[in-house]
This record gives sequence, structure tokens and C-alpha cells, in this order.
Amino acid sequence: MNELIQRIGISGIIQIAVSLWSNILLVIITLSLSSGIKKSKSAAEPNNYQTPFTKEIMFFFIAVFFYNIFDIVINLITGVPGDFSVSIHYVMLIGYFAVGAFQTLLFLQVVKKYVAQVNGMERLRKTTLFIQLLHIPALVLLTITPFTHWLFYLDERSDYFRGALYPIWYYTTIISFVYILLVLVFCRRKMDRFIFKVLITTSVLPIIGFILNITYTGISFNNLSVTLSALIVYVFYESYRTSTAVSREHELNRVQQELLESRLATEQANNEMLMAQIQPHFISNSLMALRAQCTEYPEIYESITNFSMYLRSHFEALSGSNKMISFEKEMENTEAYLALEEQNFGDRLNVIYRIECDDFMLPPLTVQPLVENAVRHGIGTYDEGGDVQISSRREPGSIVIEVIDNGSGKSNITQQQTERRGIGIENVRSRLRSIAGGELEVITNESGTTARITLPEPIGE
Repeated sequence: MNELIQRIGISGIIQIAVSLWSNILLVIITLSLSSGIKKSKSAAEPNNYQTPFTKEIMFFFIAVFFYNIFDIVINLITGVPGDFSVSIHYVMLIGYFAVGAFQTLLFLQVVKKYVAQVNGMERLRKTTLFIQLLHIPALVLLTITPFTHWLFYLDERSDYFRGALYPIWYYTTIISFVYILLVLVFCRRKMDRFIFKVLITTSVLPIIGFILNITYTGISFNNLSVTLSALIVYVFYESYRTSTAVSREHELNRVQQELLESRLATEQANNEMLMAQIQPHFISNSLMALRAQCTEYPEIYESITNFSMYLRSHFEALSGSNKMISFEKEMENTEAYLALEEQNFGDRLNVIYRIECDDFMLPPLTVQPLVENAVRHGIGTYDEGGDVQISSRREPGSIVIEVIDNGSGKSNITQQQTERRGIGIENVRSRLRSIAGGELEVITNESGTTARITLPEPIGE
């Protein structure tokens, strides 16, 4: 340890310690950003959102991490004689210079993408591309330096010295960062504030470190300035991500609320118009009067009773109320409808009940329209009729209701019936989503049609 302190000095030891601790923070930050990107890609929600500039910032943090790694090894191996030490030192220096060039090119790319392209500034885009191309001679110089020693060279003790053409690398880097600063000055009003703060931080601090290292090489100001800028950028990023997420959530909630209010207002207006046209009380009273006169004719009396229940369920649903009803009540209305249809279809209609649970609530007119579709547009279009099965069951976290028809024989369904069936299904789906947060899935195959309602449990009263 004493030999290491004597060789690299107290300043070198402090720099190694600072770089190590900085890298620990960078690893944690980078893993956090990477996890956020993966969640954003895999999420299925439509309001899923990824903060702009995330990938570029993550690449910057990774580059700073390797920048520090190369610098740590360079500090440890400086002054160690031997061919092996010199070879390792050359590899580390080439990596160090290459990562520094990558950072410069990365932020030039940010200028091109987030300033020039976003604002349609074609001349700025071409100028930025030209500045990027200026790095090609410097990178070629870096590649051949182990053989020419033009950029840097090492003596037999593995001590570092700048080569004759080092100014090419130096001025290329300075020109790049000065160019970025000029873009920030002249285009600041056209830039996103977050992008502006990131670019100003990652330009000013590295320039200061680069200039300081020209006059004093005992401490790697490059690493200190770049690491400090990375940590500041992360603070900016977290603040921007939080404020953006909050604003977006508020906007989504506002839009969703407006859509819901608009939909409910439209439904209410339509229902009120229908109610005004059909005058439900007059119809209901008339049916009750007719039923009272048919007590001596049980079949007619029962038919009027069922028809009255069928109409009343529709009147209640059209009254504008979005309250849910019990499944038992919905089944009473459904059975009233089926009793009417059994008079029309006779033996061609066979109803099967598989009710495993009925202690839950659901929007009115959700099961009955599906049963009506199954009868009218399902088995009713086949010469031989068929079965209509109604079932309910509990599954983990939900309640499932199914209406299944299996018409047989030759189908006589018309195009108009097909269109009406689609409209009825969409109406049920809309009611389920807006009132109960449920879903409707319709599966049609050669053996018939299955309409499956899935309601979240518990269902609110």
C-alpha cells in the first residue's frame, strides 16, 4: 500500500476512491433506468409512458462508468515497469480516449435528434453531422497510436506522455463542446427545458475539466467533471420524470372523465327521447288492464304477465339510472322473455340453466339481450332450432356468465339480422365497461356462439 501511495500519490488514491463510489451509484442508477425501460415495453396499459431521452441518458451513465474503470486501472498501473504493464496501459488508454469520444458524439447526436430534427432545422442537422465527422481523423489517430505514438506514448516505466498530434484530439473535442454551447445559446427558446439543462451541464463541466487537465495532469479533472455532470443529470431526470408523469396522469384522468361524462350525457339524452316516445306508463297500465280481463285464460294471462315484465325491465334500464341490479332480478327478466319465445318456437327452443352462483350485482339488460341474440339471431335462424345455455360461475378474482347457443340445420340468418346482432352486442359491452368495469367476449364457430361476460369481484352495490 505504501508503495502504491508513493507511486501515484495521495491525490491518485483519492481519485480512485471517488471513482469507485461514483461507479457504485452509476450502477444503481443505470439498473433503475433499465428496469423502467423494460417495464415500459412490457406494459399493456394504454397510458403506459416512457420519459423522453431515457435511453440516451442511460448510455451516458454506462459510458461514464467505463470511463471511470479505465481511469482507475490507468492510475493503478502508472509507473509499473515491464512490457505487460505497458501493454495493459495502452489498452486502458485507448479505451479511455474512445469512451470520451463516444460521450462527445452522443451529445452531438442529441443536438441533431432533439433540437435540429424536432424543429425541422435541416441546416443545423447537417452542421451537426459535419462536426461528428470531424471525429473520424481523431479516432483513426487513436487506432494507430500504439504503433506511431502520435497521440500519446508510454516509457519503459509505463508513464504517460502526450504525443506530437495530441492537439488534434484536444481541439476536436473543444470544437464539439463549443459548438454544442453555441447551439444552446441560439436555439434555447426552441428546446425542451429538460434537454437544455442536460446539454448545458454535460458541456460546461467537461470543458472545464478538459481545460484544467491541459495545465495539470496530476488529477483527472476529466473524470471528476464528467462524473459530477452525470449525477446532476440524474437529479434533473428524476425531477422531469416525476413532473411529467404527474402531468400526464392528470391529463389522462381529465380526458377519461370528459369521455365518461359525454357518453353518459348522450345515453341519458337518448333514453329520455325514447321514454318520451314510448310513454311507458301508458303501455304498462294498458297491459295490466288487459291482463285483468284474461284471468279465465291462463295462457294469455301468463303471456301478458311475461310481456309486461319484459317491457318493465327495458323501461327501467332506459330511465337513465346507472345503478346495478341483482343477478336474480336480471334472470327473472330473462326468464320472462324466454317464456314468450317458447310460445313461438315450441320444441325448437331448449333452455339449459347452469347457475352456480347468483349473489352478485350487474348492470341491467346485459344477460337478457345476449339471450335474445342467441334465440333470435342464433337458433332461431336454423330450421331445427337448438339449445340456449345460461351459466354463471366464480373464477379467481372474477365472475363469469356465459350464454351459449348451438343452432343446428340450415341457417336462414339475413344481413339485417347480423347487423342488429352486432349493435346489440356493442351496447351490452359499453354498459358493462362504463357501469361495472366488466368485459364481453363473443366467440363464434361452427358449433354455435358463446357470449362470455367477465365481471370483477367484488362487485359494488
